[in-house]
Amino acid sequence: EKDWQDRAQELSQELLPDEIELGLISIESDTGLIKTMISGRYPEYNQFNRVTSAIRPLSSTFKIIPYCLAFLEGKSLLDTFDDSPTCWEDYCPKNFSNFYQGKSTLIESFKNSSNIVPIKISYKFGLKKIVNLANQFGINYKKDLSSYLPIAIGAHGDSLLNITKAYSIINNKGQFIKPSVIKKIKSKNGKIIWENKLQIKKIIDKEIANKLNYLLEKSVKSGTGIAASINGRKVFGKTGTSDLNKDLWFVGSFKNLTTGIWIGFDDNRATSLSSGTSANFWKTYVKSINTI
Repeated sequence: EKDWQDRAQELSQELLPDEIELGLISIESDTGLIKTMISGRYPEYNQFNRVTSAIRPLSSTFKIIPYCLAFLEGKSLLDTFDDSPTCWEDYCPKNFSNFYQGKSTLIESFKNSSNIVPIKISYKFGLKKIVNLANQFGINYKKDLSSYLPIAIGAHGDSLLNITKAYSIINNKGQFIKPSVIKKIKSKNGKIIWENKLQIKKIIDKEIANKLNYLLEKSVKSGTGIAASINGRKVFGKTGTSDLNKDLWFVGSFKNLTTGIWIGFDDNRATSLSSGTSANFWKTYVKSINTI
């Protein structure tokens, strides 16, 4: 969509401080069509594509995978884990702002983006299963990471394209459709020369997708993604922030559109912003393309 593309490009130049960069992609969830792709704020000066080529720690956007595994292993939304400080040998992860909830439902721990709970889920059911599930969702985690607990909270890197595709699967009730830029090509006299045949693959059952969407909706309504909330509308999404706020993510779905945003510096230095910046950018963009 040329007007969506133009609007997103304008917003990237208007809303962010100098030098910081942005990648943005919007995928129509039930067709896989890429509607918008912003590779950077000033693509005429810098050709690097931050949607497809920048590999950055996925941070909390990845947590949807451990929770998905918990549901696949028979856990329910109201099942509890102990969200208290825990060490695994010499690995002692902390929650953001040292906020711990003790006995906590999966809804509460996801909403507040606990680090302890997704690691406990991964430890309980096995990191091999986490890696396999991530791969099914199109996230390129390697088998040799399956003994590396921090992957449960997104310590490993992948592209904005791949994490947005993963969220698009959840928005499409568990079906993966290969993203494509072109719908069809017509000849001058209107004959269709080529049409994009949808390649559809079921990744998870609709019931599991519904549970994940419930978590994502709560995360936006009253959790870490609140800057993306739109009054009276269902928004499904998750923020992510890497160490020292170097990577600021928000991946969210509204209606049939899944949009992923990454903000950060190309040279990987710390920012003084938060993932709320990405969530707020997402909301501004979605409102501006008139899908409301």
